[in-house]
Amino acid sequence: MAAKEGWLLAVWKFVLWAVEKFIDIAHFCLEKLLAENVHFELPAALLIFLLTMIMIGSGCWSASIALSRRHSGWLHFLIGAFLPGVYPLVIMFTMGLKGERQRKKKMAAERQAQECAAEEKKKVLELQGVSLEEVVEAEDAEQFNARYFAKIARDAGGNKAGPWKVIFAGHEVVVQEILEAQEDFVLVLMDGSEGTNQKLRIPYTKIESWRDYY
Repeated sequence: MAAKEGWLLAVWKFVLWAVEKFIDIAHFCLEKLLAENVHFELPAALLIFLLTMIMIGSGCWSASIALSRRHSGWLHFLIGAFLPGVYPLVIMFTMGLKGERQRKKKMAAERQAQECAAEEKKKVLELQGVSLEEVVEAEDAEQFNARYFAKIARDAGGNKAGPWKVIFAGHEVVVQEILEAQEDFVLVLMDGSEGTNQKLRIPYTKIESWRDYY
C-alpha cells in the first residue's frame, strides 16, 4: 500500500508541475501572440488541456490498478494514457494478481503429491493388513486433540465416561466429565473445593497426562 501511495503522490506532483509549466508556456505564447496581433483560439486550447488531463488521469488510474495487482506502474501508466478510459476499464476486470497462476499451479502440484502419498500409504497398509482407520485411531491416541476427547467423552454404551486423573501445567486434578471438546481446548467438569464441581478449560498444549482415575 505504501508503494502505491508513493506512486500516486509522485504522479500528482508531476501533474502539478506540468500544469504550472503549461500555464507559464501558455502565458508566454499568449504575450507573443498578442504582441503580433494573432487571434488566439481559446476553445482549442481548452480542448487540448482537457484531453491532456484525461490522458494523465487515465494513466494514473491504470497504474493504480496495475500496482494493486503487483504489475509495473510506469508501463501501464503509459498504455492507459494513450488509451484513455478504455485500457483501465479492461485491466480492471481482466488483470490478475502477478504470480497467482504460478502459486495455484504450485498448490495443485503439492495437493496432487499429498494425494499420491496418501494413496501409496493406503496401499502399503492394505498389504500389511492394517486399515487406515486403525492408524488414525492410533495417531489420535498419542496426541490430545478435539477428536481424541470427543471419542473418550462417552463409553461404549453412549453414557458419559469418567472420571480421569489429569496432569496439566504441573497441576494434578480429577476430571469428572468432559463437557465439550473445542479446537484448542477441552471444557471439563472437575472436583472443586468443599465437594463442589467446577468447569475448567484445559488447553491441549498444557496436558501432560490423562489417565482413568480407577
